[in-house]
Amino acid sequence: MIKSFMLATIYLYYFIINGVNTFIPSPRAEQAAILVDNKIYFYGGISERTKLSDFFYLDVSTSFNITSMFWVNITPITGLPARTASTVCIYGKDKNKIIYIGGTNIVGVNFTTVFDTTTQQWSPLKTSTNFTRTRRLIQYVVSENDVYVFGGDPAHPNKDHIIKLDAVTIAWAELNPGPAPIGGVQSYSAILLNNDTILYIGGQRGSGVKTFSQLSVYNINNNSWSQITTSGDIPPSRYDHGAVFIHQFNQILILYGNSSNEPIMALDTLTFEWSIPTIKNGGGPTIGLIRFTSILIGTYIFIAFGSFNGSGINSTNNFFLLDVSQKNNYEWVNSYDSTKQFQSVPTATTTQSATPSTSLDNNGAPSNIYDSIGAIIGIAFGAIAGIIILSAAAILIVRRYGHPFYYYGPQVGSSDKPDNEVLN
Repeated sequence: MIKSFMLATIYLYYFIINGVNTFIPSPRAEQAAILVDNKIYFYGGISERTKLSDFFYLDVSTSFNITSMFWVNITPITGLPARTASTVCIYGKDKNKIIYIGGTNIVGVNFTTVFDTTTQQWSPLKTSTNFTRTRRLIQYVVSENDVYVFGGDPAHPNKDHIIKLDAVTIAWAELNPGPAPIGGVQSYSAILLNNDTILYIGGQRGSGVKTFSQLSVYNINNNSWSQITTSGDIPPSRYDHGAVFIHQFNQILILYGNSSNEPIMALDTLTFEWSIPTIKNGGGPTIGLIRFTSILIGTYIFIAFGSFNGSGINSTNNFFLLDVSQKNNYEWVNSYDSTKQFQSVPTATTTQSATPSTSLDNNGAPSNIYDSIGAIIGIAFGAIAGIIILSAAAILIVRRYGHPFYYYGPQVGSSDKPDNEVLN
């Protein structure tokens, strides 16, 4: 009896661990991705001209290796509308609501859609404005309680306008900052430098690609454009790139994009000088990767998906980690260590959601942490009871059929063969 119980438990454990990891996201580009409560949520995208509508997340609360990551598919049984080339942010008192904005051919009541991470429910964002034209390949910026989205349609007469969503009143406003900026209106990157300045880098304006020698700056307080002249190793123009702001280093990293030159460039946000950061080893995506996800988790930049042509042609589901814990001394790695975190910077200059975060007590823990202890204990006892029940079921199966479960699931791997040179 004891032997059967132990064998059944081992086999059941193996089955559960492997079974929950059988979901592997398919290749794609132009997906929307955002980090919320130690989960990176992904929605939609496009692959080989086919628009996607799946919804899933990657759990980054614990350490992992990029060859074996904990993906969870939470696409509703009823399905979701296909969404590609949109932008996404979080809002709400508890930072528990994800709002998806725009996208290819997404207009009217579908222009903004909300997912509540607490209730796991979807709903349209009820606003007084329904946009009738497409805004795609756009980026959001959140300052205080307002969400700013620039451009999105190079063919429209008002292509240089900015739309602003008040996350408190849930009302859209269209802003006309005046003379056109020098940056692109699609495929750009947008960075909030402080609570009143948004920096726009690269992008396309019609068929043109905008220079990196001069960058557009939007002033939130007076609704106006200005420009900054950069210096140093100014990179060639590019678009469809990634951009990650490392606040602790006052540095923006520009990643890959539609350029055959240096894959990674750095911009100092104090001097606006460009440089080529040192990367200690070879690795990373193949040069030319576009419309991918690049997001800072702990002291790592996580790069996911992307393609090597428009419309998701030659798209991938490859994943990479760049360790950026030491300024200008970066390294491609295979493992993510969840304990490696940057020290916090003042929230006034790093706002990434529409409302303040949960208050912290003097120990740096959430002030309501003690209210959660009971819930944690309850979950632990529930898990133990579940294991006992499942183990009993496994024993019955083993006795009846005389053999354990066997699982032949797919293995996660990367088919992309990076040919990048080591940057010095």
